[in-house]
Order: sequence, then C-alpha cells, then structure tokens
Amino acid sequence: MKNQQHIEKKIEEALGSMDGIERAEVKPFFFTRLEAKLESKTQPSFGRFSFLVNMKLSLAMLAVVFMFNVASAILISQESSTGVNDQSNIEMFTEEYSSVTYSYEGLNDY
Repeated sequence: MKNQQHIEKKIEEALGSMDGIERAEVKPFFFTRLEAKLESKTQPSFGRFSFLVNMKLSLAMLAVVFMFNVASAILISQESSTGVNDQSNIEMFTEEYSSVTYSYEGLNDY
C-alpha cells in the first residue's frame, strides 16, 4: 500500500512539473534558415577544382593528357628523322623559284 501511494505521488509530481511549461518561441524565419543550412550541407560544392574529386573523370582526363603526350612524342621523333629531307626540299624550292638574274624581256612583249 505504501508502495502504491509512493508511485502515485511520483506520477503527480511528474505531471505537475509540466504545468509551468510555456510554448517555445523561435526567432523569425528560423525554419527558412534551418532549411537553407541543411540544403547547403547536402548539396555538393562546385569549387574551381571540384571536378577532380570525381575519380572517373580524373582518370579520363589523365588518359587524354597521356595520349596527347605520346602523340606529340611520336610526331617530334618523326619530324627529327625527316628533317634532313625537308632541308633538301627547301633548297630545291629556293633554286627553282629564285633566280639571281632578273629577266624582264618577257615583259617587253606586251
């Protein structure tokens, strides 16, 4: 019996403690600010180099740069091996189209 009265007394104290509670008040636009903060944390940031974070895109870009390097190395090696032949072609061109003597007799025919 004493135990039952003790339990009822504790229940009344617990319910009585809620009598003085008032409704919580928040600052204006609290919900809007809270939504904006949560949204900014869930959306990814689009910084200057944020595309490097994506590993697939980074590997693709690395492969493209590597292919350009290999292609330029091949072109440079081919160019250096044909450089002697190009020089002789340039000399033949200058011999063919530039003459030391100026001939104007062809102009007098008109």
